[in-house]
Amino acid sequence: MTDNTEKHPFKPFIPLLGKVAAVLNERELVINIGKKSGVEIGMKFKVLTEKPAEILDPDTQDILGIVDREKVRVEVVEIQEKLSVCRTYKTFVIEGGSMAAIYNLNLKSIFSPRRELPETLKAEDSAFPKPISEEESFVKKGDRVLQILDEK
Repeated sequence: MTDNTEKHPFKPFIPLLGKVAAVLNERELVINIGKKSGVEIGMKFKVLTEKPAEILDPDTQDILGIVDREKVRVEVVEIQEKLSVCRTYKTFVIEGGSMAAIYNLNLKSIFSPRRELPETLKAEDSAFPKPISEEESFVKKGDRVLQILDEK
């Protein structure tokens, strides 16, 4: 007979959820969860908008569900018992130098170093949800943070 108190090896993992407790500088912030909550160095979190976007059915206008909007991703670099210091970590590359001429970029970009940008979707503007407002895009105390379980 098996003991029901054993941890099941396939038990789904629930991501940690917290809030921004303080913004330290343009790359670092503090979240209100730490060692006590199971946070470890290297864990990644996404900072979310205050309210998720409602997704409507295009035919019936019924609410299909909600989707969280992401402001920025951060990685834990320091942990205390009840808080964690996180830092931005993503980088983007845009071609510079002689490669810029191939892509018909302006003269200034020919002398710029290479930088990386993400691939974007081609869609009508009306297909996109309303953009995050300038005011809402700022990371601030009280913003929700959600652990990223499988970043690819």
